[in-house]
Amino acid sequence: MSRRVIVRSTLLALSPLLLAAAAPEAPKLEDRQGDRAQIANLLADWETAWNTHDMHRLAALFREDAIWVLWTGDVWTGRARFEQGMTDVHKTVYRTSVQREQLEELTFVGSDAAVLRFNSTLTGDTRYPDRTIHSRKILVLARRDGQWLIGWGQNTRFLADIQAPEAKK
Repeated sequence: MSRRVIVRSTLLALSPLLLAAAAPEAPKLEDRQGDRAQIANLLADWETAWNTHDMHRLAALFREDAIWVLWTGDVWTGRARFEQGMTDVHKTVYRTSVQREQLEELTFVGSDAAVLRFNSTLTGDTRYPDRTIHSRKILVLARRDGQWLIGWGQNTRFLADIQAPEAKK
C-alpha cells in the first residue's frame, strides 16, 4: 500500500474527529443544569409574583427594553409599561386571581439565550368567574451579567376557555 493511500485512509478515518474538534463546542447537559435551575426559579418567581399580586416583582423578571404581547394582541414595550399594565389589571379583573404555571419546554438557542414555553391555568378572573382559563406563554430569555431575564414574551389564551357557552356549539 502506498504512503499516499495510507495518509488518505487515515485522514478519511479521522475526519469525523477533526470536524468535531473544529466545530464550536456545544454546551454539555451538565453545563446547563445551573441555567435550567435559574430559569426554573424565574418561572417560580413569576407564579409567586402573580399570586401575591406583586407586579413590581413580576416586572423585575423583564429586561428594561422587553416586549410583551398580550392575549388580546396588544403590545407593551418596556419593563415600566409591563409593570403599569399588570398593576392596573391586578387592581381590577385579576385582583383575586390565582395562576399556576407548568413548564412545557426549555430550549437553549445559544450560550446566553433560551426559549421557554409554559402552560398557565388561571382562576379568579372576574370577567369569567366560573371558568378556568388556560393559556400558553412563550418567553425569550437572555442572560446578562449572570442573570436570566425576559426580553420578549407572548401570552396566548385557549379560545374555548373564553367563548360564551353557546358560542362553543
